[in-house]
Amino acid sequence: MTNFKLDIEINNETYTETQLNRYKYERALHFLHEVIDLGFTPKTSDGQSVTPIELNWMTPADVLALAVATHTAMGSAGTLDLFKDILIDSDNRWHAFNQRPIEEQGVWIGTTHLTAHGIDPASFGMAMGGLQNGDIPFQIMPEHYYFAGDITKEPQTIMETFGMLGEPTLTYGTGGKEIPSYVHVDRLADHPSILAGETFLKHDDFNIHVGAIHQIQPLPDGLDIVSSYFCPKDAPKAIADGHTIHFALELGGALQIAAQQQS
Repeated sequence: MTNFKLDIEINNETYTETQLNRYKYERALHFLHEVIDLGFTPKTSDGQSVTPIELNWMTPADVLALAVATHTAMGSAGTLDLFKDILIDSDNRWHAFNQRPIEEQGVWIGTTHLTAHGIDPASFGMAMGGLQNGDIPFQIMPEHYYFAGDITKEPQTIMETFGMLGEPTLTYGTGGKEIPSYVHVDRLADHPSILAGETFLKHDDFNIHVGAIHQIQPLPDGLDIVSSYFCPKDAPKAIADGHTIHFALELGGALQIAAQQQS
């Protein structure tokens, strides 16, 4: 299976790799400007400090590489310390978005549909299980700040920005096979595998009613994945819309890693 091909639709619109890579670059740029504002100085591979103006003149490839290097240089403890006040604010906002019962307000839903050819389904499972390893989370999506644990086996701690809007939130996610009752997503009969997850604030175990339903269909030479992201309707709809792009980068990146590992 060496002829890898990936098709992506987001809310029934086709997205190209070029479009998605542009989003990835812009979010990396956003991340780097923010850490500079917070007091951290990114440095190039030869140790040169990068100013905000110099950052804006860097190529997309160099910006993406600098984002990965910056995540690594900050480390998990440094990241949590740098963003500590922002994380408190994010927690407060998610509490506010959930003041009304979720059954009353409902959820926004966005859908990402990926069809991959030229890949062994087992390789994708291994790639997803290793998403938390080393620099991989940062390479796939610049707004992954911290990952720990394999959600297919245990609660997974995640610090990320939902929907490319707002600020990062420190959470943990749980995974299972049952779609939450308040999420009106159809169970696809032709997609036998499912991973349904909900998200909780790390500091107080509060269910913020954010999560995903990943439904997977093996193909003769690949996989078809339908991923539905949900968040409360009292949160901005733009979060659900934006996280479909986040999923396209995250799952698409995992599929590409799997294809590379088997070639």
